[in-house]
Amino acid sequence: MTSLTRRGYQPDEVHRFLELVADELASRDQREAALRTDAEKLKEALRSWQSQQSSLRLQATLPATPTSTAVNLVSQAQQQAESYVNQAQHYSRQIIAQARSQASELMRQTQERARDEADRAVAEYRRENAGRRDREAEDRIRQLVRARSFLEAVEVAEEQLRLTREGLEQEVAKLQNET
Repeated sequence: MTSLTRRGYQPDEVHRFLELVADELASRDQREAALRTDAEKLKEALRSWQSQQSSLRLQATLPATPTSTAVNLVSQAQQQAESYVNQAQHYSRQIIAQARSQASELMRQTQERARDEADRAVAEYRRENAGRRDREAEDRIRQLVRARSFLEAVEVAEEQLRLTREGLEQEVAKLQNET
């Protein structure tokens, strides 16, 4: 029985690959949310510190108004925190775009290579079985070769995703160290 799918394209494998990409995106979103939470914690700590300083000034009968230096410091801290979040978002968008582009190219190459390898395998089968032609056997050979090619491509994609994830983790660690 011949498959109704397109040559070189296995929908289940593609869907699993897309699920892997979706998982990576979800993980990136979680890390981004954690960065935002860290930024908010830093802002809250700064507000708490300012409040304590204000209380100490009142107790020491000093004026409670913040100095221009303190205002500038708070403003700079807020700008820096926002900058870190923006950098993380920008970098994440770049990584996502790059991953999508690589996935698309990988799928195209996989389909092309699977088609070529399947054609070669069928040609070899025909040479070995000259005179006897079994259409179902040829289709099974094509499917087997395509499946092997696709699995190889998935392994390459997994490695690319792992490297991308590690790169993102390093960037997040840098951002956390800078805050």
